[in-house]
Amino acid sequence: MSALPPPPLPAAPSLALFLDIDGTLVEFADRPDGVRVPKPAITALAHLQRRLGGALAVLSGRELAAADRLLAPLQLPAGALHGLQRRAVDGTLTTTAPPPLVAGRVDAACRAGAAALDGVFVEAKAGIGFALHYRGAPAQAEAVRALAAEIAATADGHYLVQHGDCVAELKPVGQDKGSALAALMQTSPFRGRVPMMIGDDLTDEPAFVAARELGGHAVIVGGRRPTVATHALASPTAVRAWLAAMATARGSGVPA
Repeated sequence: MSALPPPPLPAAPSLALFLDIDGTLVEFADRPDGVRVPKPAITALAHLQRRLGGALAVLSGRELAAADRLLAPLQLPAGALHGLQRRAVDGTLTTTAPPPLVAGRVDAACRAGAAALDGVFVEAKAGIGFALHYRGAPAQAEAVRALAAEIAATADGHYLVQHGDCVAELKPVGQDKGSALAALMQTSPFRGRVPMMIGDDLTDEPAFVAARELGGHAVIVGGRRPTVATHALASPTAVRAWLAAMATARGSGVPA
């Protein structure tokens, strides 16, 4: 398998940039609330937002409020909760949610199941998404996956299991990062630009596909393979360096 090249530094007027957070912009932490975004990265994103005329968005598995806290004072267009929460440039919010009774049942089942598995904990996201984390207990991976599958099977078709890096997430059906990217690309200032998605996890693959289908580029962070990505960066440190360079570079244009 040939190595993927690093991404180019496209000319700002042509680019629409989409960025994951955990594992991409910043390194993972043992718990989601332990993640911090370095101030120089926030500064680079603020410069990029201006250079791109606002065509900069985050596509994250985090709920929107959590993403905003990490990136404060920025409030970028977003596809949060894997696209279930979308925020347009003008601040308009769109949420896809399951029936409350079903969400409550899934929440309770996740908490009861996690309580029986040492080292596993539940991250509730806006009351509609529920992530079973086992980063601190990798030996529980199979048990967590089985638990998640069992819960999804009893959710009346409203939930599916989204696997990620040391997490199995009960996610409402209907949206993903790819649909969020495609929706934002239909709006100003993204419309007519070349999309580039930067992400690291399986949850980013739908956005990679969407970016490529729109004539753009997909950048995977780290060594996970296989992938449909067209370019690669080695780590979040490399991503932050690329963003800093992009924030000040004149750009050479996106290659065909």
